[in-house]
Amino acid sequence: MVMLPATIQYPLFKAAIARFEELQPDPAVIERHLRAAGLEAGLSYVEHELRIDRDKYLGMVRARYMSLLSTFSDSEIEKGIEEMRVAHPEPVLVFPDRFAFVLGRRDGEPA
Repeated sequence: MVMLPATIQYPLFKAAIARFEELQPDPAVIERHLRAAGLEAGLSYVEHELRIDRDKYLGMVRARYMSLLSTFSDSEIEKGIEEMRVAHPEPVLVFPDRFAFVLGRRDGEPA
Protein backbone atom coordinates (compact mmCIF):
# COMPACT_ATOMS: atom_id res chain seq x y z
CA MET A 1 0.00 0.00 0.00
CA VAL A 2 1.12 3.53 -0.69
CA MET A 3 -0.39 6.10 1.63
CA LEU A 4 0.28 9.39 3.32
CA PRO A 5 1.78 9.24 6.81
CA ALA A 6 -0.30 9.99 9.90
CA THR A 7 0.88 13.61 9.88
CA ILE A 8 1.72 15.92 7.00
CA GLN A 9 3.60 19.19 6.71
CA TYR A 10 1.51 20.66 3.89
CA PRO A 11 0.86 24.42 4.05
CA LEU A 12 -2.84 23.97 4.76
CA PHE A 13 -5.08 25.76 7.23
CA LYS A 14 -5.13 24.47 10.80
CA ALA A 15 -8.59 22.89 10.64
CA ALA A 16 -7.58 20.89 7.55
CA ILE A 17 -4.40 19.60 9.19
CA ALA A 18 -6.34 18.66 12.33
CA ARG A 19 -9.02 16.84 10.32
CA PHE A 20 -6.36 15.01 8.30
CA GLU A 21 -4.65 13.81 11.48
CA GLU A 22 -8.00 12.75 12.93
CA LEU A 23 -8.97 10.68 9.87
CA GLN A 24 -5.68 9.38 8.46
CA PRO A 25 -4.73 5.86 9.50
CA ASP A 26 -1.21 5.41 10.83
CA PRO A 27 0.90 3.30 8.45
CA ALA A 28 2.60 1.67 11.46
CA VAL A 29 -0.79 0.40 12.62
CA ILE A 30 -1.47 -1.02 9.16
CA GLU A 31 1.91 -2.76 9.27
CA ARG A 32 1.06 -4.27 12.68
CA HIS A 33 -2.29 -5.55 11.34
CA LEU A 34 -0.52 -7.25 8.45
CA ARG A 35 1.90 -8.93 10.86
CA ALA A 36 -1.02 -10.00 13.08
CA ALA A 37 -2.62 -11.57 9.99
CA GLY A 38 0.46 -13.71 9.57
CA LEU A 39 2.20 -11.79 6.82
CA GLU A 40 5.76 -10.56 6.71
CA ALA A 41 5.41 -6.80 6.79
CA GLY A 42 7.61 -3.80 6.27
CA LEU A 43 7.20 -0.06 6.38
CA SER A 44 9.33 2.52 4.61
CA TYR A 45 8.99 6.19 3.72
CA VAL A 46 10.00 8.26 0.74
CA GLU A 47 10.11 12.05 0.95
CA HIS A 48 10.69 14.68 -1.68
CA GLU A 49 10.53 18.45 -1.66
CA LEU A 50 7.68 20.23 -3.40
CA ARG A 51 7.93 23.78 -4.72
CA ILE A 52 4.77 25.37 -5.97
CA ASP A 53 3.59 28.89 -6.71
CA ARG A 54 1.54 30.03 -3.72
CA ASP A 55 -1.38 31.37 -5.77
CA LYS A 56 -1.53 28.16 -7.79
CA TYR A 57 -1.57 26.12 -4.57
CA LEU A 58 -4.31 28.29 -3.07
CA GLY A 59 -6.32 27.65 -6.24
CA MET A 60 -5.75 23.92 -5.80
CA VAL A 61 -7.04 24.16 -2.23
CA ARG A 62 -10.08 26.10 -3.45
CA ALA A 63 -10.67 23.33 -6.03
CA ARG A 64 -10.28 20.77 -3.22
CA TYR A 65 -7.32 18.90 -4.69
CA MET A 66 -7.28 16.57 -1.68
CA SER A 67 -10.43 14.57 -0.94
CA LEU A 68 -10.09 15.71 2.67
CA LEU A 69 -10.86 19.27 1.56
CA SER A 70 -14.27 18.17 0.27
CA THR A 71 -15.33 17.86 3.92
CA PHE A 72 -15.22 21.67 4.25
CA SER A 73 -17.89 24.11 3.09
CA ASP A 74 -17.11 26.87 0.61
CA SER A 75 -17.00 29.43 3.42
CA GLU A 76 -14.67 27.23 5.51
CA ILE A 77 -12.36 26.82 2.51
CA GLU A 78 -12.28 30.60 1.92
CA LYS A 79 -11.58 31.25 5.60
CA GLY A 80 -8.82 28.63 5.47
CA ILE A 81 -7.30 30.21 2.36
CA GLU A 82 -7.15 33.56 4.13
CA GLU A 83 -5.42 31.87 7.08
CA MET A 84 -2.93 30.34 4.65
CA ARG A 85 -2.27 33.70 2.95
CA VAL A 86 -1.27 35.21 6.29
CA ALA A 87 0.81 32.21 7.37
CA HIS A 88 2.55 31.88 3.99
CA PRO A 89 3.23 35.26 2.37
CA GLU A 90 6.12 33.85 0.31
CA PRO A 91 5.45 33.60 -3.46
CA VAL A 92 6.68 30.00 -3.71
CA LEU A 93 5.72 27.39 -1.14
CA VAL A 94 8.36 24.78 -0.29
CA PHE A 95 7.34 21.77 1.76
CA PRO A 96 8.00 18.05 2.09
CA ASP A 97 5.72 15.48 0.51
CA ARG A 98 6.12 12.15 2.24
CA PHE A 99 4.66 8.77 1.36
CA ALA A 100 4.52 5.58 3.40
CA PHE A 101 4.99 2.24 1.68
CA VAL A 102 3.48 -0.69 3.59
CA LEU A 103 4.38 -4.09 2.20
CA GLY A 104 2.80 -7.32 3.34
CA ARG A 105 3.64 -10.70 1.87
CA ARG A 106 3.33 -14.35 2.72
CA ASP A 107 6.46 -16.30 3.62
CA GLY A 108 8.29 -17.40 0.50
CA GLU A 109 6.70 -14.84 -1.86
CA PRO A 110 9.10 -12.60 -3.75
CA ALA A 111 9.42 -9.05 -2.41
